[in-house]
Amino acid sequence: MNSAKNIKEILANDNYIIPRYQRNYAWGKAEISQLIKDIDEFFPKGNSEKKSYYLGSLVCFKREDGNFELIDGQQRHTTIILINLVLKNWAKNIPNTVSVPNLKFDSRKKVQNYIENLYKADNFQTQIGELNISGTGSFKDAIEIIQEELRSIKEIEGFASNFYNNVYLFRVEVPEDTDLNHYFEIMNNRGEQLEKHEIVKALLLGKIIDDNKQIERIEQEKFAKIWDACADMNNYVFLNIDKQSRVKLFTNESELIGKNFEEICINENGDKSEELSLLKIITEYNIPTDFPKEEKFIKDKYKSVIDFPNYLLQVLKIKNDKVSLDDKKLLEQFSDFKPDPKEFIFDLLKYRSLFDKFIIKQDLADADESKQNWGIRKLNTDFETTIKTFETDEELTKLQVMLYYSDSTNTYNNWLQEILKNTDFEVCKYTEKVWDIVKIKFNRFNLSYPTVSIFNLYFIDFLLWKLYKTEEVNENLKSLKSKIDKFKNEFNNFKFKQLNSKEHLAAQSNPSSASIPLDELNGIGNLCLISASQNSAGNKENPSDKKKRFIHPKPDNSSLKRLIMFESYENDKWETEQINKHKTEIDILIDNYVTDEN
Repeated sequence: MNSAKNIKEILANDNYIIPRYQRNYAWGKAEISQLIKDIDEFFPKGNSEKKSYYLGSLVCFKREDGNFELIDGQQRHTTIILINLVLKNWAKNIPNTVSVPNLKFDSRKKVQNYIENLYKADNFQTQIGELNISGTGSFKDAIEIIQEELRSIKEIEGFASNFYNNVYLFRVEVPEDTDLNHYFEIMNNRGEQLEKHEIVKALLLGKIIDDNKQIERIEQEKFAKIWDACADMNNYVFLNIDKQSRVKLFTNESELIGKNFEEICINENGDKSEELSLLKIITEYNIPTDFPKEEKFIKDKYKSVIDFPNYLLQVLKIKNDKVSLDDKKLLEQFSDFKPDPKEFIFDLLKYRSLFDKFIIKQDLADADESKQNWGIRKLNTDFETTIKTFETDEELTKLQVMLYYSDSTNTYNNWLQEILKNTDFEVCKYTEKVWDIVKIKFNRFNLSYPTVSIFNLYFIDFLLWKLYKTEEVNENLKSLKSKIDKFKNEFNNFKFKQLNSKEHLAAQSNPSSASIPLDELNGIGNLCLISASQNSAGNKENPSDKKKRFIHPKPDNSSLKRLIMFESYENDKWETEQINKHKTEIDILIDNYVTDEN
């Protein structure tokens, strides 16, 4: 029977089986954070209005033993199992939690044991790390992401009540005689639905009307061409517009000409060239030797920090501060705020030209994705190459990359909103503006595990890099500076990377850590960032073993703080005394760059 069931019913009744043909659990910060934020924001605060939120569907096949084999929706179901696990072990007594997991695995017994043992754990927070073994790292990371997101919710009891009682999943049971292989083939080949931003485009186009139908057609065509040019976020908007229109739209510095929609000139016929015979091409035209490179080399070369739906909301919010940047609410936001289509499309192009010139892009020309070659680049005056927007922008670039990586949901980029509103893009004042955004985001009173945020750890790495770049330092920072100078090459080549795990250098689960008080073990003196794969591989290693692994044959500079921690070992020891000394160094570092008012 197909029916909508709330989360409490899903978790408390029946057993769900993940068959061996299903892929491993793959949700990360983007998916988990988005799910939690969507639920939290759907329900109005302080309002008793009864609402229901539909999370999606679980497509199941009922086995002969009565268990439900999950065909589609296993990532979602696993995530709600983990959210329930975290709420079950919350500091306050949260009602409605379910004490036993009803998710089973046909294979992957390590994963099943990990989840079941955590449901039984007496000391949940400690055993998240202690029970973690190879193959379960993604679940440990997911639990930490869930904890971080739930801690940002002010009314956790209200969230929990809505989560269990008012969030629904549709359980869809396929018939007993279903050919599952055929079903998968249909699922994998089904057509894509119309995107929400395409619906918004159609709605706004429909509002451009004129008694003169020819004028109406021209204005609608102009709107559509600007929209389509802006929609490709991974290229420069200038290159998404036909050649004849570019000279009417932009100066030689790719600055927009015109102050409103009426002053924007778009070539009506685009790049429609006359049809040429092969003989005419051969006899009258020269074919350039670099034809394959002409303009096309820039296409698909860059990665934007946001996608087009988020950019639409960024522009909408500039004049309507109450706009939510959650692209799940794209249609709702445009319906509520009803922008004038001509004003909006002009703003879309205007801010896109600023975005292209002053916001980081990742250069994808190098096939090595790990190099993370982010930069602030504009088109050169020849419009065929790119150059740095500023002569010196290393700090500004790192600040933007840090903000980007600390919020991989691609949703709440409030820092980007503040930048687009900016009126002064002179590099020093621009950097100061972004620096202020970063300092406000940093919470120096939240530097202990598990509550310390990923952003706070990123920020400490940034401060270490900033200290490296500082020639004259205060007396109380000279000891830390001398450690940094031993890793000049690593600091000089440092680039932020996507790191979603928090590492205890002295591992929680290692016997050698038994003598370290819990406050020191979980304090900022013993914490740094690490990738999920590195964290899983070395979860229970001694600090000395970790040092060998990350220093030889070449120092790993993905976390600068970790390098300084290694340099702070005394006689190859990393214990309470060394941890506290390092904590003091970090406190002094923060004091030097962040005032009490921040």
